[in-house]
Amino acid sequence: MELRHLRYFLAVVEYGTVTAAAEHLRVAQPAISRQLHALERNLGVELFTRKGPRLSVTYAGTEILKVASDLVARADRVEMVARQLSEGEIPQISIAAADTTISEIVAPFVATLTSSDVFVTVKQVESDKVHEAVRDTCDLGISASRPPSCGLDWHPLTSVPLRAYVAQTHRWARERYKEISVGELLREDLVLPIQSDPTRTALDDAVAAEARRYRSFENVPSPRLAQALAASGRGVGVATDLPRFDAYPVFIVSSTGEPVCLPIHTCWNPEHYAVASVREFVSRLEVFARTEVRDAAWRT
Repeated sequence: MELRHLRYFLAVVEYGTVTAAAEHLRVAQPAISRQLHALERNLGVELFTRKGPRLSVTYAGTEILKVASDLVARADRVEMVARQLSEGEIPQISIAAADTTISEIVAPFVATLTSSDVFVTVKQVESDKVHEAVRDTCDLGISASRPPSCGLDWHPLTSVPLRAYVAQTHRWARERYKEISVGELLREDLVLPIQSDPTRTALDDAVAAEARRYRSFENVPSPRLAQALAASGRGVGVATDLPRFDAYPVFIVSSTGEPVCLPIHTCWNPEHYAVASVREFVSRLEVFARTEVRDAAWRT
């Protein structure tokens, strides 16, 4: 049994007669008839009952039809993927990213794609595991941690500001503050990301650059939890996430007035079989990040 026998069988089922199937497939009618008889002998069952020129599928034919359709579809998929691989195209792209990056960047970007674009799959990993995931299995990584030192190509996407979140009853909210300095921030009871979180690294660097120290803080593993605690008046939460829970956001700036920001980059294997397609995808992602993501991040 060959795949072409199954293709002939499916065509006859779809078009109802050998003549119509032959015209569609551009194959001589006798050839299709011979192959159908050969397929029936090979399987040991009758696939059709014949009433003049029209053919009706038997019960056995109906059962085999399900399997035949699946086999042919899988074979077509193999051929398509093989062609894409040989031509350096990529049938789908897998992205490694942390939870916040997925919700704030990847998902909004995917929503702008169409059915004709590459299919995107996502692997959620910890922030410090993105580069490792790209080295292992993923086509692309989006990370706010420091760029990889070796083995991967990388490109900056955008940067997002660190925000201090407070309850609506806090003085900063009542007086509609737009920004506060690192020094002002450190006078508060803080709810901070854990030390492995890139947002915490960016804040630590800003604090160290001004030779300051934290006074009072609590570590939490989730930026959403930091916002929730801030909204409930349990401290000042620090995060790059967009506002939730009616928490009031204030931008954090250095003593010179420069915003404290978290740079975001993407990375990939330079030896990827479809590296040109990956770079093209990165270019589209960069445009989205520098417009939609950045605009949303800086919106007050």
